[in-house]
Amino acid sequence: MITREADYGLRTILFLSSKWPDGFPVAANVLAEEMDIPYRFLRRIVTKLAVAGFISSERGRNGGICLARPPADISLLEVLASIDRKSICLNMCLSDQENAGCDRHMTCPVHREMGALQKHMIQKLDDIKFSALISADSPAGC
Repeated sequence: MITREADYGLRTILFLSSKWPDGFPVAANVLAEEMDIPYRFLRRIVTKLAVAGFISSERGRNGGICLARPPADISLLEVLASIDRKSICLNMCLSDQENAGCDRHMTCPVHREMGALQKHMIQKLDDIKFSALISADSPAGC
């Protein structure tokens, strides 16, 4: 399930993508208000997105947040994985953890089918770039 934090991360990148390629830094309080993200929550998300290399931030009077990479180079999968890896896992038995709390994963037909679905979902999320989600005639809001 996509958590609220992961959703806010997607909204943040979507909003900043709509400002590309001008690249002017956007004040965090403006982004928070425009995308309906609590400011305190946004600060934590910005840190994660910056560590992952999606955004850069500048302090000071003319500072703010902007994309560090073009929207065409950022996928939904990358952003979701940087915020919350569990948001791209359909079932706990498919997580990166060994056995993930299930002893039947080697013989379970449900595990096999869920694994195929997850593989398809991951590929689709990786194929969707933020540049495809923005256009001149659609607002950046979700």
